Amino acid sequence: MLQFGTGMLLRAICAASVDAANRAGRFNGRVLVVQSTPHGTAPALHAQDGLFTLVERGLCNGAPVERTRLVGAVSRALIADAQWRAVREAVTQPQLQVIVSNVTEAGFRLDDAVSWSADDGAAPPSFPAKLTDVLHARFARLPDGPPVYVIPTELVPDNGARLAAMVDRVAAGAPDAQRFRDWLARRVRFCSSLVDRITTGAPPERERAALEARLGYADALLTVAEPYSFWAIEGDPDALRAAFAIDGSPESVVFAPDIGMYAERKLRLLNGAHTALAPLALLAGARTVREAAEDPRLGPFLRRVLFDELVPRTALPAPQAQEFAASVLERFRNPWLEHEWRVIATNQTAQMRLRVAPAIERFTAGRGGGEAPLGLALACAAHLRYLRAFSGATGWWRGATYPIVDADLALVARHWQAVLPDSATQPAPPAALERLVARALADPALWGTSLAQVPGFLEACRRSLVLLERDGVDAALSHD
Repeated sequence: MLQFGTGMLLRAICAASVDAANRAGRFNGRVLVVQSTPHGTAPALHAQDGLFTLVERGLCNGAPVERTRLVGAVSRALIADAQWRAVREAVTQPQLQVIVSNVTEAGFRLDDAVSWSADDGAAPPSFPAKLTDVLHARFARLPDGPPVYVIPTELVPDNGARLAAMVDRVAAGAPDAQRFRDWLARRVRFCSSLVDRITTGAPPERERAALEARLGYADALLTVAEPYSFWAIEGDPDALRAAFAIDGSPESVVFAPDIGMYAERKLRLLNGAHTALAPLALLAGARTVREAAEDPRLGPFLRRVLFDELVPRTALPAPQAQEFAASVLERFRNPWLEHEWRVIATNQTAQMRLRVAPAIERFTAGRGGGEAPLGLALACAAHLRYLRAFSGATGWWRGATYPIVDADLALVARHWQAVLPDSATQPAPPAALERLVARALADPALWGTSLAQVPGFLEACRRSLVLLERDGVDAALSHD
């Protein structure tokens, strides 16, 4: 397997899954890691012969779990800018049939000027061009070799199809473009995939020292993750298994013709719960997800939104949705996980549009349009209140500050400016809040639709916003 990306998530999911399948005797493969940016962990992987320690810590069925294992699936690590010819050479070997990527959403795009040359031996600048280059090397030197499966893991919907389109666009610039594109269509399978595992970053120095003392060795690549792990890969299961027999491992790798169900449950239940709770948790002063999940006010709110408002309207069988929601709560309560709300709330407006607004419409549609989801109404009110302090880099709430990192901040700011043009930090009167809710909920640029048309939702959101503004989080929670 060729892996573009050296980050912790790929170590915790891809390399760990290959290692588990190797140990179980289902697979016999190694991972060649490519560092495609100037900064990464290729030198550390090289220094440690590809070895790293996976530390899994969290709750399983309510009980704390902490386990470690040495992962030996990585064969070597190359740096694209300095060793691109070696990367090309590896892809021309018939035993290599899988290419995986995680270059982040920022790297998962074409440059404005799409250009590519396979002649000078240097690594192209963008990831899609790099991928096209190595596939062209295989086309030129191993045209009749076994098929290649390209499996992106970036958190982008339909990532396989999107990457295929980018590669095709770059390939159009090749001198032998038509033959190359025909070969891509015959010999390369782009498979969308979904990964789900929370990794916590490098441990603090004191914690690292304690871990290394227990292990008996130093590890520059200590990889700390929750016990839960899931990787769904879309494609023909038998064909995938013939090339990449890693499904069924303890890391829960699944091959399926359609991974829509898995994307639905993660987006609506895990991501949806995060996004719905984030602004309220920040206004309540909770720093981490665990603090909120265990808070006597926020914890019951989270469970009510998750099980009463999100689960019933997912496109999933009820038992599966409830089981996954229960696992979400357990993951949120992980005693070792420092998952901060300020990070989760980055670009909160776009996340509300993608994850929460559809759930609101589904809820009312499923009940014949009669009853509004009160928990999600409070979530929307908290979102509007959270973004009220739109000037500068920080916001305020009852004497405290919190960060605002939101590319769509102006979409909310204009509504606050319209109803309170001269008072950004004083309590807003109920009449102004009523106008604000009516304007904001009717704005499809904010939500992707007009939530003002959802029966009962405007009034529920207005009532929650008035309570938040006048009496604070406790009052709003007691009335939702």
